[in-house]
Parts: sequence; C-alpha cells; structure tokens
Amino acid sequence: MKKLFSIIALCLVGTATNAQAPYAQFQGGMIGCIEPQGWIEEFLHRQQTGLTGHPEAMSYPYDSCLWAGEIGRNTETYGSDWWRYEQTAYYTDGLLRLGYLLGDREMIAKAEEGIRYTLANASSTGVLGNKAIESMWPMCVYFRVLQAYYERTGDPAIPAALERHYMNFTQEQVEKWRNIVSIEGMLWTYGKTGNAKLLDICERAYNGGKFGDLTPAVAAGDERFVMHGVTCMEELKLPMLLYAYTGKRYYLDLALNAERKLTRDHMLPDGVPASAEALVGNGNVINSHETCDISDYTWTLEQFLLTTGEVRWADKIEKAVFNAGLGAVTKDFRSLQYFSSVNQVLATGRSNHNEFFHGSTWMAFRPTHETECCAGNVHRFMPNYVAHMWLRGKDGSIAAALYGPSAATFDLPNGRQCHIAQRTSYPFDGEIEFSFGLKERTDIPFLLRIPAWCRDARIYVNGKLWRDACPAGTFVTLRRKFRNGDRIRLCLSMQPVMNTVPGQGIYVQRGPLLLSCSPAENSRPDGLCEYERQSSRQPRIRMLEHRACRTLELCPLLRSGHTPEGHSDKTRSRRKLSVRSGTYAR
Repeated sequence: MKKLFSIIALCLVGTATNAQAPYAQFQGGMIGCIEPQGWIEEFLHRQQTGLTGHPEAMSYPYDSCLWAGEIGRNTETYGSDWWRYEQTAYYTDGLLRLGYLLGDREMIAKAEEGIRYTLANASSTGVLGNKAIESMWPMCVYFRVLQAYYERTGDPAIPAALERHYMNFTQEQVEKWRNIVSIEGMLWTYGKTGNAKLLDICERAYNGGKFGDLTPAVAAGDERFVMHGVTCMEELKLPMLLYAYTGKRYYLDLALNAERKLTRDHMLPDGVPASAEALVGNGNVINSHETCDISDYTWTLEQFLLTTGEVRWADKIEKAVFNAGLGAVTKDFRSLQYFSSVNQVLATGRSNHNEFFHGSTWMAFRPTHETECCAGNVHRFMPNYVAHMWLRGKDGSIAAALYGPSAATFDLPNGRQCHIAQRTSYPFDGEIEFSFGLKERTDIPFLLRIPAWCRDARIYVNGKLWRDACPAGTFVTLRRKFRNGDRIRLCLSMQPVMNTVPGQGIYVQRGPLLLSCSPAENSRPDGLCEYERQSSRQPRIRMLEHRACRTLELCPLLRSGHTPEGHSDKTRSRRKLSVRSGTYAR
C-alpha cells in the first residue's frame, strides 16, 4: 500500500511539474528546438564575436565573476549595491540564450557556472542571491537565467530551488517597489510545482497596489503614465501573467488598457516608448528611448503574445526589434547607445539631446556607458526574439509567430518529430517558404501569421494557391496531413506606407521596417580619456568603433531562398573568442 501511494504521489508531482499557464494560448520555451539561419544567424554571430563574447570591453561589472561569486564595488560613491547584480543578471540572460542558440559551449559554461554557484550558495532557508542585497529586484532579473536553463535542460532542481526561495517572502516584502516583478518568477514556479500559496501571494501583493508605479488603479484609469521607463515595461506584463494563470478577465483588461495608454501617449515611430530614464511622451518625435527598454518592452510583448495569441503583439515585437533594437547597436555589435532615437544624425560625446544628462555621452555609440545597465540588457533582445519565432498551441499546433530565416524541430505524438525550415530574407522581403521534414504523413495544424500591415497575403501549398481567406491581423491555420518535402509559401505584400506624425513630419514604413536615409559616415575611435568621468571604467580593447550611421545593411533585398554575397552557408565557421579575457582581433 505504501509503495502504491508513492507511485501515485510521484505521478501527481510530475503532472504539476509539467503544468503550463492554463489560460495562455501559446507555449514558448523552445530555445533548444530553434536554429537561427541567414541574416539572423549572421547577426547573432556578430553579437557572439562582439560585446557579448567580450565582457572585458564593457568593463565593470561585466569583467567580474558575474553570479559565480561575490562582485566587489569598484567605487564607494557610485551606484547602489544591487546595481551590479541587476546588470550582470541582464548580461548572463543574454549570454546563456545566445550560447544555446549558437551552440557556444564557452558562453554556456560561463553562464551555467553562475547558476551552479547561486544554487549551491542559497541561505539556510533557501533564499537565492547575494545575502547582503536586501532588494529582491536582482533575483527578478536572474530568474530569467534560471528559466532559460530549465527550458533547455529540464533540470528539476530549478523549480524546486525557486519554490524554496519564494516561500521565504511575505506579501509585504513582495509588494515593495520593483520587488513586485517577483510575480513573474513566482507564477512560473507555481505553474511548475502547483504550490497554490505562491499564486495567493502574487494576487494579494498585486491587488494591494502598494508598489507605487503601474498599480491596478493606474492601469485601469485613462491618465498618462508618469514613471520610470524600465519600471513601466517590467510591471506592464504582470496583470497579463496573472490572467494567464488565473483566467480572471479583470487582469486581462488591466493589461490591455495599460498597453493602450502606453502606446497612445509614449510610442515612437520605431516601435518603443519614449523613455529617457522616465517616460517622456511622444509629443516630440526625437524623444529617445533607453536601450534597456527595448529589451524589457519586447520581453513583455512576448508574454502578451504567448497569453493572448493575438497577432498585434507579434507585429509590435518585430517593429521594435528590427528598428529600435538594431538601431541602438553598431553593425558589428561592438558599441551601443544608452539613449537612441529616430532622426539622430550626430552620435558624439556631446550629442545627447534629452533633458536627462543633456549634452553628455549617453547617445554616443560606445561599449560602456556612465550607468552600466544598458550594456548588460542589450544582449537580450535578439536571442529573445529568436526564442519566440516558433510557438506551440494548446492543441499541439505549430505557429510561425515571428518571421526570419530559421529552422525548428518539434516533438509530435507517438515519438515522432517534425522539422520545419523557414527560408526567407524577411523583413527585407515578404516571401517566406516553409519546408517540412517528416518520416510519415502526419496531421499538423500549422499557423501562419498575417501581419496587420499586410493587405494582400497569399499562401501556396506545394505550388498551388490556397483558396481560403488570409485576413490581415490574424493567424491562418492550415489543417492537413503534412508529408516529407511539403512546401508552404507565404507571400506578404510590402507596400510603402506614409505615416503622419501631427505637426512634426512623415515617416515611411515598408512591412515592419521604417525606411531611413543613410548619411555619409564620419567615424573615429574614442580615446580612453573620454571615459574619465565614468567611475574608473575603461574598456580593455585596442580600438572602439562608434558610427553615426544607424541603417541596417546586413543583406540587400533578396528573393526568398537566396543568399547574399559573403553570407553563404559555406562560410559559417568562425573564430571562437573567449568570454573571459582577450581583445578584439582586427
């Protein structure tokens, strides 16, 4: 009898561990199944051999042990104690996900070293993270590192450690300032463990509204948001996640209304809200956004997409990543801006046109900035994009949610698998071809996203026009028995559209891309003397490249399936550069 009870208990634990957000339409967490290709793979390799692979170029605190030990202060007067752990948590998240996508063992080992140290050095009651840091905020960020590791490995130690960690905290502790973002990790842990106490703390802390920024009352009203940009982007997802785990319409309505107001009052043409530290509004089109907000806003939109299954969030993600994201870094991923905006022609040490630190270096392209957070957070936006390109539906359907050259392998019932390759030069071209690899014919609901901006979409199945409607702003489902070698071709018309910003001008959008003029470059390397005011942080590299040009030129406009010159499949082998030490090779 005792043995039978043990078997039943183990089955119940297993069921709870595999539980997903019950009201979410899509399931993510597929980073181990996705293979980036084409220009996206090229971009990730530039990230790998650029700043992500060279933390010494970003200087303190990225040249430290990260979360694999204690990070000492580099100055007694600058920055709060939690800063360096928040910043290195951002970086570790991007480092680990990039390592998984590219199969870079050195990057993976560096990130996983911190995971092992964090788990092994929990307090006697299970609290994770540096014991001297009172704020829960750094662990809110580091949770995503643990989440990525679990999604790739399935290690049951992760939800077990997180459950023990979160059970140390009361409602009063969780509802204090950005501690409230702990709800993200607590709900995920609830979904894996079934511990209803976690859900109860989340609901009581959120509904209490004592955290002071994007509270339920603020989300429900119609007033313009007045708060810190990163805080807004992080807290925006909380009611959506609560809806995903409870199904309560109240939370969904709060999330949708809050995002509506954010878009109405603060959205800039390149897809990210105006946020020069604080939200600054879209009354002036050249208002900037902080690079942290590019990563944080798109991460929040990815939770909106998973939960609601609505196309509009995927459209917003693409616009933000392809325009604001790629515009905030140089093409070699060796420098970034802290603030960036449209219509910025000068990117110098004195060209910051925001009120916040006006005339300073914050809009220049450089590997490190006076405040370090963006130099860590910038590594997240593209790996997170790739990780959400392919999703699974509740019914076992496969969704091509975000477009770009890639491939993915999916587990099917009865131990079968399906491999799908997406050949395209999207977003530079609107033709996308999907080819299927299967051992036997299989029923698969296959979802294709028709962006809201596309007024003429056509689908061809093995060369024959699919006759059903393809309405803009929807997922179209192809239900058929797929067989090996099947080809689905999606043709999205990309007509240039002129959009007016009242009283300020016009911008032209083609598909998800804003068109821009490429000014003549006049770039020069910074000297180390230009870093004198940056709290003794000087990048240990031979040369820094800072460019005024913000035009993406990774590949020209191409027909689907073609490879640009210099980017052929035969040239994918690259030098592995250390993530611990070294200099850029010229």
